[in-house]
Amino acid sequence: MRVVELFSGAGGMSLGLQQAGFEILRAYDAWPVAVENYNRNIGNHAVIADLKDLLSIVPEILSLTPDLICGGPPCQDYSSAGNRKEADNARLTMAFAMIVSIVKPQWFMMENVIGCAKSATWREARMLLKRAGYGFTESRINASHYGVPQSRRRLFVIGRIGERDDFLASSIAAAAQPSMTLRDLFGVVTPAAIYFPATSEARRSIWGPDEPAPTIRERSIRPIPASYQPHPDDSALILNGFVYSRPFRAGRGVRSIDEPFPTVTRTVWERPTSRYLSSPHPDDPVAAAETAVLKVHQISRIQGFPASWEWRASAKQDILQMIANAVPAPVATALGRVILDRESGKTTPEIAGGFLQWLVKRGRSKASARNVKASAGRARRILGGRTFDNLALEIATLESHQEFHEMRKPTQSDLRQALRILAEYQTSSGRLQKKPQQATAQPLIGLADAA
Repeated sequence: MRVVELFSGAGGMSLGLQQAGFEILRAYDAWPVAVENYNRNIGNHAVIADLKDLLSIVPEILSLTPDLICGGPPCQDYSSAGNRKEADNARLTMAFAMIVSIVKPQWFMMENVIGCAKSATWREARMLLKRAGYGFTESRINASHYGVPQSRRRLFVIGRIGERDDFLASSIAAAAQPSMTLRDLFGVVTPAAIYFPATSEARRSIWGPDEPAPTIRERSIRPIPASYQPHPDDSALILNGFVYSRPFRAGRGVRSIDEPFPTVTRTVWERPTSRYLSSPHPDDPVAAAETAVLKVHQISRIQGFPASWEWRASAKQDILQMIANAVPAPVATALGRVILDRESGKTTPEIAGGFLQWLVKRGRSKASARNVKASAGRARRILGGRTFDNLALEIATLESHQEFHEMRKPTQSDLRQALRILAEYQTSSGRLQKKPQQATAQPLIGLADAA
């Protein structure tokens, strides 16, 4: 599948999709420093562009004929770290939706902060994408379950032309893994520390196994003495297994390496302030002064960039801003594989267990309900996992498959009817969630009851 990325930054999402097996055609971003870093590490796909200028961008993207458009529009206007005032940055979400609606690739994927889901801008953008014919799955994802040791919560919206909403929800949930920790990322390197006594108090004495050692002198390597006072640059992460991250609002500042890191921000490298040291969070497992403050290369790894990634910028803050803005590549890889598996028909949407209960409540026996569900599942497999917002089109597509033509007439009838009943359930369940008082209990007429 061929991809164009909007608001690409330094390329976290492109890297992840590339690793999943996508072909990156082009990437656009307004920040020259980010574009330069993207092209140095991924390939010359990225160009500097103002994505508000649709007349200059859309014709080019149309000529590229992508299968998927992805991107993470700027999130500051929605972020809980900002003032949540929807202004120019929020309008870039509309620019994303407009480009997708005009180009109409089969798929799109958008990433943003959780707060975007409740914004007026997203409601407007959502309506635009709906009118363009997209069904989508809106998932709130914790990145620690998708390949990075970071409890970063983000909204991912994945859309496909003609689909029913939530068509990928079960597959995204199935792709989740146990929460990843810092130790899972850094492995056996993490607990080991090497003590090289410094020649002066101005220099550090603790070194990690993943960095060059200082000059070796007589009696250089020996246990860390109990009297040793840590130097600010000591690799305390390796020394005691705890790290510090500047907390957001009244959050905890100290984390163990046996848990995920908090969301990476551009200030994550800062050392504990005197205010925090004098008034630490009550749940901190150790004093903040005894913990490590991570280096840029460690923060980059936690955000999903490989150890070989080369960052270049005139200011350290620019590097940290690029890292913090990025979509973690492993998350994009995991979701990209979900998309590819559905595109190739390897997966089908899970039919909710509530469907059986709904059938029984409407007059079917349990055996008959199971038959209906099995027939609906079989129809979806023939359709290659596709769900259709238009029931007539869904049945017509089913009837166009050779496998369907080779079936007996009663079986064909069962599959058609199962899709009709499932569509009724999906419509009904959506209505029930919004207007519980309108629930009905009329028996269904369809597949014959089976003993």
